[in-house]
Amino acid sequence: MATGDETIVETSNTIASIRRKKDDNVWEITATATHDADDTGDVTLSVPINGILQKVILVVPNFTNAITGQVQINDNADVTIFDSGEQAKNATYTFNVSEPLSGTIDIVVGVSGAAGGTGGSIVVYLRGV
Repeated sequence: MATGDETIVETSNTIASIRRKKDDNVWEITATATHDADDTGDVTLSVPINGILQKVILVVPNFTNAITGQVQINDNADVTIFDSGEQAKNATYTFNVSEPLSGTIDIVVGVSGAAGGTGGSIVVYLRGV
């Protein structure tokens, strides 16, 4: 639950057909979680997905303070199916997964402390078929 004015929004949702098989679709969902200088709460974005999650990419900006960023993916039964763990600032992390999903999932993004400075945005990319 957010404790300040931190936000998360779906910044893109793309589905594209693969040429090798006309029935296969590749999808990507991008979520951007913005934390102001003093925000410390988790933010949650609920999105419908019907497919196989294959990749989670976590981009943690160069926050002013020495904090970490984290993403968790919860299925429609509120079971955590992916957890990046706390990841250092100023880096991009790529995780390969293979998780079938159906229904609405929650993307939960958090920080380990106040970002400081002007804050920043953690970006999460989910890719699958």
